Amino acid sequence: MDIPGLVRQELGDEDILAGVSIGDEDVVCLTPTRTIIYRSEGLISDESVDSYPHEADRLKLSEGRRKSKFHVDYFDETRSFSVPTDYTRDVLTLLLEGILGADEVIDGDESIVGAFRFSEMTLIVAEKRLVRHIGGTVWADDYESYPYQNVTDIAFEEGSVATELVVSIDGRPQRIKIPRDDARLVEETVKTAVFGFYDVASFEELRRVVGVDEEAAEIEESTGNDQNDLTLGSGIEPLVTEDEDEDDGLIDTDIGATVETGETTETNATGTTETTATATDVPEKTAVSTTGTDDETNGDAQQTRDISTPSNPMPETEALETVLEDADVAAGEDLRALREQVGELSTAVKRQNQLLKKQHNAIKQLVEELREQ
Repeated sequence: MDIPGLVRQELGDEDILAGVSIGDEDVVCLTPTRTIIYRSEGLISDESVDSYPHEADRLKLSEGRRKSKFHVDYFDETRSFSVPTDYTRDVLTLLLEGILGADEVIDGDESIVGAFRFSEMTLIVAEKRLVRHIGGTVWADDYESYPYQNVTDIAFEEGSVATELVVSIDGRPQRIKIPRDDARLVEETVKTAVFGFYDVASFEELRRVVGVDEEAAEIEESTGNDQNDLTLGSGIEPLVTEDEDEDDGLIDTDIGATVETGETTETNATGTTETTATATDVPEKTAVSTTGTDDETNGDAQQTRDISTPSNPMPETEALETVLEDADVAAGEDLRALREQVGELSTAVKRQNQLLKKQHNAIKQLVEELREQ
């Protein structure tokens, strides 16, 4: 790539580390401290050069059909520049290499092999690590880094909507969803970086180098019960606790009663008295039914009581499966909104726990009162 004279003047004592052409004679150049955008002379514009220091707070990207616009946020200002959409990924890779180097997220001598933006996730494949950032911005200081030196396995699992990149760090899989259209390019980019780091030529050879048993790796992948890219399920508790489980089954009573959704009916030898108590917002029914018969000849009383308690209406595993299925279908949607939904689900589940426990205690209290009568 030829370096325009105006760029040479702008460089001063710095060297160009990398560069990419963005159409005609326009170029983007990377230096150790900044990214330089050179615009050649046009019909209505003069030759120009602009510098964007790498000490940035965050990076945003707006992609259009013809142009993509980069917004670089600094402490006191936001600066922007546009490039043809076809060159978006090349410029993103170059710019992120400068910013991540300045933030010491990657080493000073480490290059970025490829950078990808999927909806609200940025995946950066560097020479020594994978870096992932989730959010409306392309880059900010809340990110996850997976150094290759800690990798114990890497696999790609194809799904109906997306392909999952499964990166095992010290034996713990981290799942990253990749749109199917981009899966092949991401796979080849990851292979280039990781295989180059370990000097291997295949995933099988990689597993041998890092000491992973092939059969154990296949079993681990098939279970799929580890943490995924959304980190779902944290904070969701079972609807029935261990203490409540101890009261399940048959409870002997001296008197017949039926309790259904807060309504109770008391029956004894002298007559029938109906007592109604409403339990607000109780989502499930708990039925208690007894039959009582008095033997007038011997005065003995026999009672039987059948308690039917609801099965756990939404076990933790079913809740997680439901959320994960929705996440598969909703790949590419707002992940931040999905996290909020999971938080609301967790709150609702806890609320349901409390209501069920209150109802259970009300039933026990009612039975005790009926015994005393």
